[in-house]
Amino acid sequence: MGPGAMMGPGMMMGGGGMMGGGMGHGMMHMMTIMMDADGDGAVSREEYQAVHARMFDAMDLDKDGKLTSEEMQEFMQGGSTTPDENQ
Repeated sequence: MGPGAMMGPGMMMGGGGMMGGGMGHGMMHMMTIMMDADGDGAVSREEYQAVHARMFDAMDLDKDGKLTSEEMQEFMQGGSTTPDENQ
């Protein structure tokens, strides 16, 4: 996938996508509960973006506002999980 490309349906989950296997109904329900900050039973764009902003902050180990492949790999292998752990 080139720069600026967007991921399509199934690229992260299921159907042999990038992450493989997919998620069962129970896992999807748990993720909805975790992301649904206002408790309305749905995840708004703002709620979705807030979760991903926290993930970005946790991965950005040098706090330069950019993610390198090394930072992402460190995170995926169990590195920093809190934004201020490496400050």
